[in-house]
Amino acid sequence: MARGTHLTIDEWFYHWFDDEESSLLITAFFEKLLEVCDKIVLQRGTRLAKKFYDLCESSIYYPPLSRRRVKFLMNSIISNINKVHWVDETEKFSAEIVNRLPRKDVYLVEMCSMTVDKILITTDRTLHQNITDLYKELGIIVLFAEDFIKAYPELSF
Repeated sequence: MARGTHLTIDEWFYHWFDDEESSLLITAFFEKLLEVCDKIVLQRGTRLAKKFYDLCESSIYYPPLSRRRVKFLMNSIISNINKVHWVDETEKFSAEIVNRLPRKDVYLVEMCSMTVDKILITTDRTLHQNITDLYKELGIIVLFAEDFIKAYPELSF
């Protein structure tokens, strides 16, 4: 099933590997992503990109099964040029839009806005509400991570 949807996620995935139940969910998500040929959106040098590499480094302290899950993520998704949509540059938002977003998340929204699909997945209620409020200006579809994972990949955008 080749689809190729570009999905922008925030840093929630990193924290989900700390919990066994959440770790299973995030691993299932990445396995499905691999099956349906969707892509994760990343930009080098951002906090999000750093979280993937921090996860790899910290996984040495995880139990064996969790380490295998992280290794799968890194080998099958992050190291796979067909699974990551790299954003080289973003267009900066106007001060009016920046002021309506959580400052720490502006880069994520700018990355997402550079994709055709404009889909952002988050666990952050404030970010979710801010992007929902800015839908007319940005055209970004924002979804909560748990809701997204439960319906993925059957969701149609």
